Amino acid sequence: MIIWLNGTFGSGKTSTAERLAALVPNSRVIDPETVGQLLRANLSDQYIFDFQDWAAWRPLVAATLVEISRMTGQHLIVPQTVLKREYLEQIFAPLRAAELDVFHVVLDAADAVLRTRLELSGEGNEWRLAHLDEYAQARPWITDSADFVVDTAASTPAQIARRILAAMPSLPDLPAQPEVAARPAVNGKAAEKTGDKAAEKTAEKAKAE
Repeated sequence: MIIWLNGTFGSGKTSTAERLAALVPNSRVIDPETVGQLLRANLSDQYIFDFQDWAAWRPLVAATLVEISRMTGQHLIVPQTVLKREYLEQIFAPLRAAELDVFHVVLDAADAVLRTRLELSGEGNEWRLAHLDEYAQARPWITDSADFVVDTAASTPAQIARRILAAMPSLPDLPAQPEVAARPAVNGKAAEKTGDKAAEKTAEKAKAE
């Protein structure tokens, strides 16, 4: 399952994601901003103000989540603000096509609460504050399309995480992960995994001696 935490700056997405990961068995937090950082580092000649506006960002985020889900066999918790309907659908559609369940959560709060949080946090720069107006415009469709909307005004991240967990549907069964065989013992010490040719040769030599 992909548990997507949406909402504007100051809503507590990152803190909630960390606490939710501690409650959801076999899960991990994935930050899509790292995909944006990758693009920005490699497309310095094509500067754009918001990396979400790069056409490559949305399919790369979806592909990253699909591949990490397959590789780890884990549920993924994704704290990321996406306030454009078409952008969100461009990410969710490939996830569902890959047969991943998507649980879309919106961390909501009144504009005055969000504005106060940003100003008190020292992160109340013009760019972040400008996104409050964008969120206010997106709130009707984003809350209507969400699977769960949680008011964060008077709650801690831990309390929000517990409310999200209680609202989630039953988690799908995860595929069984293959067991990793231990390496042969070398001088009384067991190696961690197979596939290391040097360790295998050392083990064979130790046995011969």
